[in-house]
Amino acid sequence: MKKYIVGICFSMLFFTSCSDWLNVEPKTTVKEEEVFSRELGFKEALTGAYIKMASTGLYARNLSYGFLDVLGGRYNQGTNQKDYYTFAPDPSSLVESYCESIWSNMYNIIANLNNLLYYCDKNKSVFTTPDYYEIIKGEALGLRAFLHFDLLRMYGPIYKENPGAKRIAYRTEFTKDAQSMQSSNVVVDSIIADLKKAEVLLTNTDPLRFDFPITTSEESNMEGDRFLVYRHKRMNLYAVKAMLARVYLYAGNQELAAKYANEVIDSDLFELLSNANDVLRSKEIIFSVYIDKFDQQVENMMTTTSYIVDNSVFNEIFDVANDGLNDFRVREGVSFENTPSGKRMLKYKQENVWPSLQNTVVLIRLSEMYYILAECAETPEEASNFLNSVREVRGIDPVSCTSQTVQSEIEKEYRKEFYGEGQVFFYYKRLGRPTFVNCPLQNLIESNYMFSWPENEILFGYTN
Repeated sequence: MKKYIVGICFSMLFFTSCSDWLNVEPKTTVKEEEVFSRELGFKEALTGAYIKMASTGLYARNLSYGFLDVLGGRYNQGTNQKDYYTFAPDPSSLVESYCESIWSNMYNIIANLNNLLYYCDKNKSVFTTPDYYEIIKGEALGLRAFLHFDLLRMYGPIYKENPGAKRIAYRTEFTKDAQSMQSSNVVVDSIIADLKKAEVLLTNTDPLRFDFPITTSEESNMEGDRFLVYRHKRMNLYAVKAMLARVYLYAGNQELAAKYANEVIDSDLFELLSNANDVLRSKEIIFSVYIDKFDQQVENMMTTTSYIVDNSVFNEIFDVANDGLNDFRVREGVSFENTPSGKRMLKYKQENVWPSLQNTVVLIRLSEMYYILAECAETPEEASNFLNSVREVRGIDPVSCTSQTVQSEIEKEYRKEFYGEGQVFFYYKRLGRPTFVNCPLQNLIESNYMFSWPENEILFGYTN
């Protein structure tokens, strides 16, 4: 069996076959027709997709502060993370289980979204609440694109170097039939097509309620349809636009990436914040997931996995030599605390958190739109202005980029801004970095960054 070096910190990972993508509880046609014979069934099915995304195997841990952040060198190698760092010829069964879980769970959600989308049009007449059809279908299409994009970013090539590589399949039907891998640029086109459809559906229908009540009393007094509040916890219109900015940048279309990033910023629905009592920076959140019983998970995380033991690693990640310790993202007692075991992340600490921010992991935030604009800027001065818009509210001095330093300054901001959110690994991979801060390997090549295919995909020829 062919074996691959996978990711940065692990190797020889094998996944489930495509027939396991739909490893869901069997349903009869009658049961499906019953579920989707009423509006409530669609709401429940869509909510179920968000709940599955918020599992620890996905965005509640592995695709946020856990697996992806480990691969991005966010923690000390060999300290509290030894189960993640595994090298041939002795791959860890635990590492294999993480990767199998990611693959199967992502496609499981996609399958259920495809089923919802099928019935959304077949039973469109059951929608009686104004805009529910457009909102539910728009969110489902946006989520399908979001999940496929992260699958591509994990299993796919370094896109700018090899856009024709066939690495994943874009699935749009609820079926167990095998589907051959598609060229990555075809997958990107499908992602953009879904996002554009979602954009049309959500325009003028999304209520755009980004509510952040500070007390339980304020929360209980919120008015309106409860299904349509807390839009930062759903695939809202501006999450779709932010995704378009993210995907166009990935595909190398800087003009459209900048266009959509500007649309998000110019909406005035979001705001860069520096409030030390708002460590998740509420009004910057464009899209996030709600995680049930997250306090229990955080308690375990804060005692086992969220440490940086080596001060030199901490100082390099947060560029302390140049920016000092006043940065909101590194400040003692705000974002980190010193303990006998090392520096511990406080981003997800649940004590004294506003009701609207409890149990929240951020998947897209406003600052990324500024970094996209910096990367697309025509001059170093323009790039500096976009970076400094964020740096100012984080409490640090402005930076003055040159044409040679623009990307390195953007990289520093990614390291600081998205700690615990899983995005820095994707940044390194998109640019094909041969190494990075706290990287366990040197002279990385494309195969080091790609997750392996499922074993059966190779055996049965679906990767040809």
